[in-house]
Amino acid sequence: MMADWGIEWLRPLWLIGAPLALLAGVLVTIMASGLARWHRIIDPDLMIALTRLGHVTGGRRDHGPWLLGFSGALIALGLAGPAQRDPDAPALRNLDTVMVLMDLSPSVVEGGGLDDAQAAVSRLIDRHGMRPLALGVYSAESFLVSVPTEDPAALQTVIAVVDEQTMPVGGSKPDRALDLASQTLEDSAAVRPDVVLVSDGGGTGPEAQDRARQMAAKGMRVSAIFVAPDGPPYGMPAPNRDGLLAVTDAGGGITVDATNIGRLEAVLSERNGDAKSDPEQRSLRFIDRGRWFLLAALLPLGFMFRRRRTT
Repeated sequence: MMADWGIEWLRPLWLIGAPLALLAGVLVTIMASGLARWHRIIDPDLMIALTRLGHVTGGRRDHGPWLLGFSGALIALGLAGPAQRDPDAPALRNLDTVMVLMDLSPSVVEGGGLDDAQAAVSRLIDRHGMRPLALGVYSAESFLVSVPTEDPAALQTVIAVVDEQTMPVGGSKPDRALDLASQTLEDSAAVRPDVVLVSDGGGTGPEAQDRARQMAAKGMRVSAIFVAPDGPPYGMPAPNRDGLLAVTDAGGGITVDATNIGRLEAVLSERNGDAKSDPEQRSLRFIDRGRWFLLAALLPLGFMFRRRRTT
């Protein structure tokens, strides 16, 4: 029924309190009903005699524990945060940005791995969901191609035309690319961003690992797509998958192959704007109905304060 009404629980652990409160009310009622406490301390024959003499009358059942338990259950439900999504909530942007850093060093673009890199990035753009995307390219220098955008078509055009003539210099400096990503994400006020290196692992030394570690401390997760070239050009370093693994381990992410990025897509989908887990967004995107449960909890408490009739 709650699902039919669009109810979601913002603090579901409080739901445990509802059955516990009802159970406590039942137990207290059983233990305190009628003359149960007198029967425990008075001899049974004496109790019978006092009853026959009219000195003891039947105990009146006390509904107080039931009312307290029911009220406690309603309070627990209210604290659990029953809420509905606000249809008039503001549309927030750049909350969970994904920034792709594409390695265009000679070992990638001239080694036969560029096609795999383009295909992997294109697929990542197509399946990014509702997350804004930013794009950077690098070799020995890093360049920002696009700030965070929700228009994947514009990025697809750029990816399709990159080639060995795109970068003005050679080399491979992923640490500088990570610096660019960190600055871009900070400037866009991104929340829980992901950075994805698309590379053959060239230049992934201690500097890149240190940058990834610093970014992870800021909440930026660093993952990678390993591009295995057909064969490195003459004089170029061999692919370094272990180097990429070390960077992503430091950055709290994962490394996948360009031919199979499904696991990375699953990881990126975990940060797809889940407002329930972010206290700062809950008040903007949800209408908390818990106050009505708290008000309802006052009704059973009110019956406990009514004047009892004396005879």
